[in-house]
Amino acid sequence: MRLSWMTAALGLGLFVIDRIAGVPATADSMMTLVLAVMGALSWVLLKTRHYDSVAWLLVVFLFGMAASSTWFFGSVRTVNIVLILMGQVAAGIFLSHRGLLWTTCAAIALLGLLTWADAAGVLAGTPRFVVSWRTWMTQSASLLGVAAMMYLNRTQMRLAQEMHLKEATQRLKTQLDRDIGQERFSRLFRASPTPIFVQSARTGAILDVNRAFEQVLGYSRNEVMNKRDGFLWLHDEQYKAFSHDRRGARRTDWHPITGIGRNGQHIGLQICSERDEGPDDGLRITALRLPGASTSALPTFYAPLEEAGDA
Repeated sequence: MRLSWMTAALGLGLFVIDRIAGVPATADSMMTLVLAVMGALSWVLLKTRHYDSVAWLLVVFLFGMAASSTWFFGSVRTVNIVLILMGQVAAGIFLSHRGLLWTTCAAIALLGLLTWADAAGVLAGTPRFVVSWRTWMTQSASLLGVAAMMYLNRTQMRLAQEMHLKEATQRLKTQLDRDIGQERFSRLFRASPTPIFVQSARTGAILDVNRAFEQVLGYSRNEVMNKRDGFLWLHDEQYKAFSHDRRGARRTDWHPITGIGRNGQHIGLQICSERDEGPDDGLRITALRLPGASTSALPTFYAPLEEAGDA
């Protein structure tokens, strides 16, 4: 927006200077007013958030001004032919690859048409190759316009890189915190005297068990991996109550249940379960204890879960 109103001010200022200096109000000299209109319209489009239209407006106006100046000046060698290059710069910075391709084709075709018209002598004006301060002013304004667009592009790229770096750093920190939490949970999980097994919340498959689980139920880790836990329990009313509580709550209370050991023996146990939702597949972590065992096993089970969940 700052570049737009500066362009409008430049065009209007050049028009006023021409009038003060007594430059004849020819069609070619009136191009400064067209430049002011282009800047004003760009500001309005940016103000109303029509961002895509601004780039096309610049291309159309700059190409049109170059063609009009060539027509009225009488030669393709007018200094304003550099506006085609400015249009190309604007297209390269603000438009997509396809937009740049179409703009390049249009620029080549327009330049070819103007060159043919100059060679055929069909242009309206009679060229006067007289260099004045207006020539220098036009070239300087073009250079300033290109420099401003390049500065804007570099600023946008720098901001995008800084945002990308900030997001990557935050992502890395989050991943590191999660990995530290998982490592702590893994150590506590392995060393805990409480029988614990971990399942996929989506499929119910057992993903891991600790040594205390192997000792209480008699199953080795490899025997229960990737299996659902239904074969571990007697499916009576107590199991149904626990299953209902587990489906409806993220964390269950302790429930009495009858476990089935590896040799078929029935083992009276108490069981509680907690679900940890993940972005792809959450975990369900279940702890067991023998009836009458101290509730001191609860912190061993739940504290690692809360740390892992936070991570």
